[in-house]
Amino acid sequence: MHGDTGNVGSDNVRLEFLPSFRCRVGAAQVRFPQALCSLIVTVALEPGGLSRASLQGRLWPGLPLREAAKRLRQALWRIRRETGGRVLEVSPTHVALAANVTVDIREAEHIAQRAVNGMFAGMDPPDPEPLTRELLSDWPCEAVHAAQDRWDRLRLHAMERIAEHLHASGNVPGALELLEVATRVDELGETAHRLMAAAHLARGDQVSAWRVYLRYQRLLRDEIGLEPSADFQGLFKHLAERSLVS
Repeated sequence: MHGDTGNVGSDNVRLEFLPSFRCRVGAAQVRFPQALCSLIVTVALEPGGLSRASLQGRLWPGLPLREAAKRLRQALWRIRRETGGRVLEVSPTHVALAANVTVDIREAEHIAQRAVNGMFAGMDPPDPEPLTRELLSDWPCEAVHAAQDRWDRLRLHAMERIAEHLHASGNVPGALELLEVATRVDELGETAHRLMAAAHLARGDQVSAWRVYLRYQRLLRDEIGLEPSADFQGLFKHLAERSLVS
């Protein structure tokens, strides 16, 4: 465990989980072994922290209670030593993040929630870049899968709403760029694919719109044996009707 050269004395502490784990204390990046990273991540992903008993059970489920408690004490001591006690707030019964710690996933969730709730109406939408990042993408433990799934659902919905806003305001290229990311977050989700096809049609690119539709149709058939919705099919139905009229 070593901190990079920097101002470790600063009270500013930042945890980064998008897309991978980093801990910065002041200007220094503090590096931990995986076991200590897992402890910090487990605490940070739970608003309000966890009881010591819950934390022990999650991190060392196969150990006797006394041995798990010993390992937790040792891990907390090592984290405190490396960070000057600035990352975690520890009591005899609970472990939580210290009050001065900022976490990038919480900031990104705030951006996503604003987008989902339409709180940018009448103004520029929030910067969607944090929404394009995966949560702990290289994380080896299955314990974060539920948090990853929640983040993917939230950021997908937010990217779709922002893309709709960009499209409506005339920034079709920006909408398409964001929707490309959204379709990778959930390959089977229809909304992002449909919005992407509609954006291509809006700028007169019927071929690209049709390719998006066919790609999604094939995927849906292969994976779950279904067809795109009537709304998605309707984008091209209206196009065919206009072609017949002309």
